[in-house]
Amino acid sequence: MQRLIPLTLAAAFACAGAAWAQTPLDQQAEAVQAVDYHYGMSLDIQKVIHITDNSDKVGVVPATITFLDSNGKLHKVNYLELGRYDSSD
Repeated sequence: MQRLIPLTLAAAFACAGAAWAQTPLDQQAEAVQAVDYHYGMSLDIQKVIHITDNSDKVGVVPATITFLDSNGKLHKVNYLELGRYDSSD
């Protein structure tokens, strides 16, 4: 039994070390190369991580969506979107 306790503690510390070594999803997203969207492109979006906030922009503006696919792989796609309407034009 006394041999089991050190092994259990060692396993617990090993698991904790592995958890600390993992980077948060946001840091992983920074390392992912974004691809440009093209019409008809197939997107497998399981969970959206981040979308560019263009609520303060006017006209057609670039945006990026970061998402996980159904296999848990992280993707980034650049696209164009219409910003808010500016009635002063």
